[in-house]
Amino acid sequence: MKTRTLTALAAALLLAAPALPAAADAGGTDLPDVIAAVLPAPAGPVLPVPDGPAATRLTLTVAAPGPRTTALPADGLAPAAPAGRTVSLRCDPPAGDHPRAADACADLDASGGRVDRESTAACVLLYDPVEVRAEGVWRGRPVSFSRTYGNGCELAARTGAVFAF
Repeated sequence: MKTRTLTALAAALLLAAPALPAAADAGGTDLPDVIAAVLPAPAGPVLPVPDGPAATRLTLTVAAPGPRTTALPADGLAPAAPAGRTVSLRCDPPAGDHPRAADACADLDASGGRVDRESTAACVLLYDPVEVRAEGVWRGRPVSFSRTYGNGCELAARTGAVFAF
């Protein structure tokens, strides 16, 4: 549909092009007037163009998993739930509240939209789990990803800048 509209617009402008010098010599018609005369008026209100199908919009969350025990400590108070961090990421152009949006978008583009990828980095075998989640759309494809990594080093090695916030 867009191709037909653009083709029709280009044809209309080409047809109107010979009339431009004559109109200018006649003293008064400028390009917007010529375009308005050649193109039909829109049938209804002109709406803003929504993000195209190639848009990237992700909600990213990083959190430490909660305690896995049901026993209360001696003071009788349940441990606090771990604090999570959530940011939004948009690409083309990079935006959102992700502190490294450009790097995160570049990492996603380099991996074909895969959040997790193979890594040859060596990380310490210290278990300090980190849960991550990515929900949204990358280049028009739905993304729903969640995983628990052994520690922050493994997270950074496997996801690059995507969860670096």
